[in-house]
Amino acid sequence: KKIRSVTNLDALPFPLTSTGKVSNDVSKFNPKFGLSWEFIPDTTLRAAAFRSVKRSLISNQTVEPTQVAGFNQFYDDADGTVSSRYGVALDQVIGPDMAAGVEYSWRDLEVPRTITSGIPEVIEADWEERFGRAYFLWTPHARLAVGAEYQYERFARHDDFTGELEATRVRTNKFPLSVNYFHPRGYIAKIEATYNDQTGDFLLQPGSMLTEEQDEDFWIVDAALGYRLPKRRGLVSVGVSNLFDESFNFVDTDPFNPRVYPERLFYGRVTLAF
Repeated sequence: KKIRSVTNLDALPFPLTSTGKVSNDVSKFNPKFGLSWEFIPDTTLRAAAFRSVKRSLISNQTVEPTQVAGFNQFYDDADGTVSSRYGVALDQVIGPDMAAGVEYSWRDLEVPRTITSGIPEVIEADWEERFGRAYFLWTPHARLAVGAEYQYERFARHDDFTGELEATRVRTNKFPLSVNYFHPRGYIAKIEATYNDQTGDFLLQPGSMLTEEQDEDFWIVDAALGYRLPKRRGLVSVGVSNLFDESFNFVDTDPFNPRVYPERLFYGRVTLAF
């Protein structure tokens, strides 16, 4: 797996004061619009348009909803990033045991960047992100649920400031297929196979403006077992990501919350509800 880190101190994603402390004050009017409309029975149209500002960690708490009409508005962007997101989706219930839907959205970002050579200067880099999704869910039996999905991502960034992605363009296609089993006594089992296909123009080295096109495609399998505690008291589960320990070159577009692991990973989780 490619490990990418920001090493160019002239391209920090936040401004510095003369004392070297981080300082980034942003004041924006952030309108938000969301629509969820069941215009015919079992068919729901969703649409959203909103703007958000990434707060610093100390002021990250907010009463705002995390989603607007089902579209996420909070990302782990650089502090002071102003993002505008627009999206539209259609969700369809197909009888008592099937559902399907499609969704498309995009984000336009203004990412603050400090030039420290010479007189410090804060400039903004314009980034673009595109997302697409189509899904199909089916419960052929009271104990069984099957899901198929298509996910699309496209990231575009300037070659002089790509952030932690270290690529000017990354396009990712994913096809997860999952089967879930639910036993009346609380036992749960899940297996998911995902086909990943990624193409991008990656920097030859950190800080370089020269890029090289690379592509990779592979399958990865995840599995998990769990037990739901009586009276909805919680859930205990164990699982393994990348079951067959596949090796690949892949760049996760959210490196702080990876969804694809470059080697076999065992984990356990306990969730309690009071």
